[in-house]
Amino acid sequence: MDGGTSMLPTESPTASGGSLNEVAKAIGCAHYKRKSKFVTPCCNKVYTCRFCHDEKEDHSVNRKEVTELICTLCDVRQPVQAICQNCGIRFGKYTCLECNLFDDEEKSQFHCSGCGICRIGGAEKFFHCEKCNICLPIMLQNGHRCVENVSRGNCPVCLEDIHTSRIPSHIPKCGHLLHRTCFEQLLKAGHYACPICQTSLMDMAQLWQFLDNEIAHTPMPQECRNYRVMILCKDCHKKGSVKFHLIGFKCIHCGSYNTCRITAPTTPPESDTEG
Repeated sequence: MDGGTSMLPTESPTASGGSLNEVAKAIGCAHYKRKSKFVTPCCNKVYTCRFCHDEKEDHSVNRKEVTELICTLCDVRQPVQAICQNCGIRFGKYTCLECNLFDDEEKSQFHCSGCGICRIGGAEKFFHCEKCNICLPIMLQNGHRCVENVSRGNCPVCLEDIHTSRIPSHIPKCGHLLHRTCFEQLLKAGHYACPICQTSLMDMAQLWQFLDNEIAHTPMPQECRNYRVMILCKDCHKKGSVKFHLIGFKCIHCGSYNTCRITAPTTPPESDTEG
């Protein structure tokens, strides 16, 4: 890995006989367990991590621009490095000097040069898609829909950054990313379509079957039974002519009810075949 992760941690004895690593194991913040704080290049203040800074200030800090650290054990201010130059403590079991990231908790961290940041979950479980410009689960390597630079925008629900977010992303079939928590909130609110492209976010076969049954048991009035409309399917993106029904319009190509009407109901000529 980048950033000197091959360097061995140095433990110095304390007055009580324990190691500095043992003394400092609980040091950190709500976001990270680490043995250092950094001096912000933007406002020259001291924070444990970028999230602590961003929660307090009216601006964001670029952690890659950080050049100075303060050891939380000996309070010595020093250049960014893996090990304290004064007491010899390692600032984090996981260290990435490219991202200026230190973490004592095991999260299977790894640095992705394509993303330009560190991620969690184990490098062997992910691959970097050059077109999407993001790390994706290895199971999607030959079966996902590419959306160029998909992670470099904001979540379409909460409008917060996705690329550097600590919240896991949900990857629907359409390829547009959204935070998993936002995805779950959409479903709870009864919204099952992608906020960007309106494609179904999940397998809707059971709902489509339910609507089939409802339509079969809810005949339209006699005067409306021959009305037809042109629809556009938001799942397969094809157009088609279907019977008009108040419950919904079923795509003749893929069977989806995630459709919209694009013409007013009309009565077809006598020779038309029903679809």
